[in-house]
Amino acid sequence: MTELDSPALDIVLGQIRDLENEVRKRIVGMDEEMRLTLISLYAGGHVLLEGVPGLAKTLFFKTLAEAANVKFRRISFAADLLPKDVIGIEHFDTATGKVELVVKGPLHTNFLLTDELNRARTSSKGSVLEPMEEGQVTTELGGTYRLSPLFMVIATQNPVEEEGTFGLGRAERDRFLMKVPISYPQATDEKEIIRRFTSAEKLDAVDHVVDENGILSARASIKKNVYVDEAVIAKAQKIVDATRPERTSLSTIRSLVEPGGGASPRAGIGIVVAARVNAVMQGRDHVEPDDLISVVTPILRHRIVFRPGEVHEEEAESRLNEVIEEIIHQVM
Repeated sequence: MTELDSPALDIVLGQIRDLENEVRKRIVGMDEEMRLTLISLYAGGHVLLEGVPGLAKTLFFKTLAEAANVKFRRISFAADLLPKDVIGIEHFDTATGKVELVVKGPLHTNFLLTDELNRARTSSKGSVLEPMEEGQVTTELGGTYRLSPLFMVIATQNPVEEEGTFGLGRAERDRFLMKVPISYPQATDEKEIIRRFTSAEKLDAVDHVVDENGILSARASIKKNVYVDEAVIAKAQKIVDATRPERTSLSTIRSLVEPGGGASPRAGIGIVVAARVNAVMQGRDHVEPDDLISVVTPILRHRIVFRPGEVHEEEAESRLNEVIEEIIHQVM
């Protein structure tokens, strides 16, 4: 099997390409960010972004939501943000003893962009992090509210060294399928951005090319029709296991990564699920080792924890990339 044999997967591939084409009407560059975001969307995962303000993150995801014909909301986190600002306003009926959500907050959407998540207090973060895993949120009054089956969180995170920011905990980071750094655009892309947004011409209109049910059906089709060989699953497991200093033979991991600082089994699941989507995007109905390689770095980079004092903050990203490359070289 070298090409898409399933008509259903042909439709999925066309859907993904249509979404990318529509987003390209407004977004210049960001090729890797685009690829990884689409993989996360069709894998059913959440994305953690890190980068300075002003790099078109909101425009990117708002445009993607518009092309996908789904609801989009944005929350700007701050220390004074309360859970009710995220979930909504509840009413407790003393006669019946029941809690009712009378005003829905921005959590009740399909695509939720949470700006500066690492500025929020724990209770407010929990209002977003719980439904990422459970598909529902529970409030202090005891109300439980289910969200749409298509619920994707795109969280932006400012660099930890900025004032008023706090690092996300390991369990919090682990709920994100991928961490995607966003950097400044290339010079040619930046000139095009300036040209577009200073022109008298309006930006191109974005067409609806799919909808919520279409994306959910595509996810099911990928899971059903993309074959993953046992040998590929074994490689995914070995990649994750190699991040654990207690289990690996790699001296770099054993010296730099703190005990218990390797990736969880959730990372292995994420690698295989994301590799399936990548295979479809490459026009195949089966996963090859190259599909694993193409998604490993964004899935592992926020899950590996270095020993305190071993790696300076400014070199952490480059050292992570080196470590992951070493793991890939050993396993693949």
